[in-house]
Amino acid sequence: MRGPDSLGRGWWRRNIWGLVAMLPALALMIYAAVYSDLEYWQRGRPSQAPSAADGSAEFAGVRLRLVELAPTTDLKRYGNAPFVPPDGVTVWRAVIEVESPDPETSPFCTILLEDEAGNRYDVNAEELSKARLPLANCRPDTEDPAPVSGRYRTVAHFALATGVDAVAVRLSFGGVDLVRYVRLTLRG
Repeated sequence: MRGPDSLGRGWWRRNIWGLVAMLPALALMIYAAVYSDLEYWQRGRPSQAPSAADGSAEFAGVRLRLVELAPTTDLKRYGNAPFVPPDGVTVWRAVIEVESPDPETSPFCTILLEDEAGNRYDVNAEELSKARLPLANCRPDTEDPAPVSGRYRTVAHFALATGVDAVAVRLSFGGVDLVRYVRLTLRG
């Protein structure tokens, strides 16, 4: 480090202009980084795909319709013993009708349940780990023969706190479209 210059100015006085110029440059760099991340996040934020008046939706080459959304108590454990959920938990069943021109090539989907407050629940709840449940996705069940008509149903089970009501099911197709989802409700 050098001492004072010929005018007697120390390091801080000699370099004050650089420090002052650095502040706006630093602020501009931070703003640009945050803005580009925000723009990227907003573009990637999922949006709802349109639904028809009857509550069905066409998405990823298939037609989807929510047939049933209700609490259920008829689950079995492995070994055919009745499944009893833990205290304070209600099991909900969603039945979704899928119509596909070729069921063998229907895309996999992720199914979430939505309650009145907008909270979302996954099918892989720890409370249901001991129940014998079908694989919940938009593909036909592999144990049944492939549907000839192209129309089949898939069933998903969810664990909700007792007293919480489900209102909709959200389906997303990660391999087909990462930024849109389908929201299905019962139409009566």
